[in-house]
Amino acid sequence: MPRSNRLLLLFALLSVCLSWSLNAAAITFSGQITQSTFDGTGPAGNNPGLNNIQDGQAYAVTLNFATSIAAPGTYTPTSLLFSVPLAGASETSFGLLSLTITLNGSFDDFSLLGCLTTGSDCASGNQLNANFRIPSAPLTSQNVAATGLDQPHPLDLLEDDGVTDLHGSIDLFSNTGSAAIPEPSQAVLLGAVLVFLGAAKWHRGRI
Repeated sequence: MPRSNRLLLLFALLSVCLSWSLNAAAITFSGQITQSTFDGTGPAGNNPGLNNIQDGQAYAVTLNFATSIAAPGTYTPTSLLFSVPLAGASETSFGLLSLTITLNGSFDDFSLLGCLTTGSDCASGNQLNANFRIPSAPLTSQNVAATGLDQPHPLDLLEDDGVTDLHGSIDLFSNTGSAAIPEPSQAVLLGAVLVFLGAAKWHRGRI
């Protein structure tokens, strides 16, 4: 194969390879607050908005990832958002994040740790942790029933060096943007074709 043809083929293959990437994912789990500062912890100092949260209110935790989450493993979220819309309260000040998914029979067990950047230290009561399970088959599905582990506080948000302690149930799970097999971007594939045609035209003009 002439050198010019090899270069054209390399351009096309490189463009196609670059188009194959894992989809970003967002995992959300939700439930109800079972312990708030009204039950005797707090008051919250580093994030006073947490004092507006009351027992029975719905909360959600959203984790964003740079890659697809389609199998058990240990993953590092790019961000974590804890929110209680009815209370107008949220927490986003997380640094170190880790999510571990473990296959356990016919279930996937989830263990989340999010270290807060406020307070003296993560291990000193400045963290969000959650433990729950879902059936393993719908790992990439939405609105899946979840079962909280580590009762009676499957969700635990500790702030202010442990002075503030919020608990919640974990009832529902969703995984969006994940796919077992990544798909090539149509835009990049089109770009590869255009690069190939343009290079071929340029080569013919030099003959």
